[in-house]
Formats: sequence, C-alpha cells, structure tokens
Amino acid sequence: MLKRTFLYIFFLFFTLVIKAQEVLPLVKNYTKQDYNGDNQVWNLTQGKDNAMYFANNGFLLRYDGVKWEKYTLPNQSIIRSVYSFEDKIYTGSYNEFGYWKRVDGKMVYTSVSGPKKVFKNYTNSEEIWKIFNVGKTLYFQSFNELFVDNGKAIKKINFPSQISYCFVLDDEIYVATVRKGVYKFKNNDFQKVDYFSAVDDNIVHGIEKNENDIYIFTQKNGVFISKNNGNAIPWTHDINEKLKSQIVISAKILDHKLFIGTAFNGLYVVDLNSQYFYNINRSNVLKNNSVLNVFADKEKIFGLA
Repeated sequence: MLKRTFLYIFFLFFTLVIKAQEVLPLVKNYTKQDYNGDNQVWNLTQGKDNAMYFANNGFLLRYDGVKWEKYTLPNQSIIRSVYSFEDKIYTGSYNEFGYWKRVDGKMVYTSVSGPKKVFKNYTNSEEIWKIFNVGKTLYFQSFNELFVDNGKAIKKINFPSQISYCFVLDDEIYVATVRKGVYKFKNNDFQKVDYFSAVDDNIVHGIEKNENDIYIFTQKNGVFISKNNGNAIPWTHDINEKLKSQIVISAKILDHKLFIGTAFNGLYVVDLNSQYFYNINRSNVLKNNSVLNVFADKEKIFGLA
C-alpha cells in the first residue's frame, strides 16, 4: 500500500486566509528536531484537553502549543493510528490497540486488546491503521479486518477483501476495498454500493460529503462525485484532470472547502462555492510535498502530516 512507504518528516498548522487574490495561508512547519521524535507522522488527533496527539512511528507525541512530550508503548511497537474519543487517546499498532489517559501530568497506557485476548494465538499479522467511532462503538481497522468494541466485548470481522480505509458519513461506515468496489458495513454485513461502481477498479483514499454530494477520491484516477445518491461520475471541476496526474493520498471537506493531499505535490484547496483553487507545496510554504493526513482542530486550524 502507498501509505506504508512514504516518510513524513513534518507536520504543520495553517489558518485559511486566501480569498479571491493569491494570498498564501500562514504556515508553521515542525520537524523532528522540534519534537525529538521519528521522521514518520502517520496520524494526528486533538484530545478533550485541546492538546494535539501524533502517531509518530515509535512514539506517541503530545503537543499543548508550548511543550512537546514523547511516549512509547510498553512493547515498543510502531504506532500507526491515534484517535481521541471521550477522555481517552486511543492508539493502534502491531496486533495491539489501547488507550492513554493523563495521570499526574503524564500519559499512561492501558491495553484494550491484551486483557480481552483479541490477538491471542493469532496467526495473522495485523497493524491497526485507523480508529473511529459511530456513537459509543469504537472500530479498530487493519487492512484485512475490523475489530468492533461496544464496551462489553470485541468482535473481529473480516473484510470482503483487502481494503484501503473505512470512512464514516452520517453515521454510516463505507469500506473502500482495493480495486473491488466500495461497501457499506451494516448489521455486521457488507453491502456493495452499486452506485459507486465507477470507482470499482480504483484504490480509494477518501470519501467525503458536502451537503447532498459525496466525493470519492481515488489514488490515481481523480475525484468522482455522487449527487443525491446517484451514480458516481467523474468530477467536472478543472482541477480533476490535474489530479489524475497526481497520487492522491488524503482528503477532507470542511465549510464547503475541499482539501486534497497528494504524494508529490503538496495540498490542493478548492472552494466549492466559487470553484477557485490553489496549491501549496515545497515551492512556496511546505517543507515536504507529501500530505498523508488532513486534520481540522476545534478552532478549524488545519494540521497536515
């Protein structure tokens, strides 16, 4: 998978200030020299305490805007995912997932999968690449399996085939398989989304919604759009042809603005009202052209990893 191989040596925050004129956003770049960690930042989230947390390969990083903190798992394994839920910070790694809580000014880890013997006598080697919730239920996703934690028990569910990621829209879980279509996960079953069939032979790296339109971001074939649950068709925006020559690896929609992260040309930002777009990359404000994750904090300040 593409997302396993790219190295991310920075993350940044910016406030969108661009309007009709060419004004670049304000950017602050951080490198591993700032946070004293590893090169790769796989994922990021914001805690209930407003601090930012990062899955930084061998470390969980915490940044409160002033001070950096660095933590390791008891088994020293690589942290691939991080997710804030209620008063806990959940992380996923190799055959392991659990949560961190603040105790006496330090982050303390508690395994969830260990006591419940989720991976005991496990023959598969699974890494947890994404964590999300629907209501009170937590989901821990590898590329082959989904672990569902309802607070009482954890159920393991096999995907129809290898996937890229799960995406949640309006409390519905969409599962993007690798070149075998998109499914909905409902009632412990996978149902093919037939009106997304146009992307069946693609790798999907994002599914986002703006009002009644669903945008599907493919790795190498641009963006598709499904209007009012109609059949997905190629997006007609001028930028879409450009995106087909890029490798799209992340996407997010917020306040009618579309943020598209690429592997080699930074971030594209599209205003869905005016259709105006611009690109930030190493030629202007970024330190790295690869944008693995796009995250908006509570104040709508964006972080890229």
